[in-house]
Amino acid sequence: MKALIIAAGQGERLRPLTYTDPKPLIPLLGLRLIEWVIMSVKRAEIDDIIVVVGYLGEKIKRFLGDGSKYGVKIKYVRNNFWKLGNGVSVYVARKHLKENFVLLMSDHIFDSRILFGLKNFNIEVNECALCVDTGMKYVFDIEDATKVKVVGDKIVDIGKDLREFNGVDMGIFLCSPEIFKFLKRNIQRGFYTLTKSVKDLAERDKMRAYCTGDNDFFWIDIDTFEMLKIAENILLRSNYTLFTQ
Repeated sequence: MKALIIAAGQGERLRPLTYTDPKPLIPLLGLRLIEWVIMSVKRAEIDDIIVVVGYLGEKIKRFLGDGSKYGVKIKYVRNNFWKLGNGVSVYVARKHLKENFVLLMSDHIFDSRILFGLKNFNIEVNECALCVDTGMKYVFDIEDATKVKVVGDKIVDIGKDLREFNGVDMGIFLCSPEIFKFLKRNIQRGFYTLTKSVKDLAERDKMRAYCTGDNDFFWIDIDTFEMLKIAENILLRSNYTLFTQ
């Protein structure tokens, strides 16, 4: 199985740091954000990684190299239209992903046990799955979070403006190539976000929920300096050395 990591955005809310360095290379307790993701991928026993770069992408490529220093293989795909939305960043990698794959964000730090469970989650050939935090212990800005309504093991609605929801999108996916059909259709219509295609999959009963509310595995979406500090505290409390061995 391959892992696709989206690392194309600018990270405007982390300026001035991101004026000179891409957001995935912002340091956190001795590692860069994307290195935390790579190490979690490796601990989940996935060693084939595709990184989609955009803003200051050459810096990311030079820093990570071919992945050998992490014990993984890294290939890169360039998204020249990274400003449009993360759906485009997923779509540009389609030629490299002919089988089920995990989809991750370079600024979402998480306990590797979440990914280990997700990669073994059973989905049908035309389905995708999203990790959903139903406990919402690690949601610190509910207004900014992408909310999810889950019924049984299916996602029935998703969006930041949902009034009725029982979970939050963790930005960790298990995808079949089916997702590229939805992304292509939406991009052609001028809809560039990943959430739009996830919503369309859900409306067609093709979006499963992998819920993590019953465990205490941490995850955090780092968009601001405040969240960077919160992530530092969570990792320290969680004995973060466990995740770098």
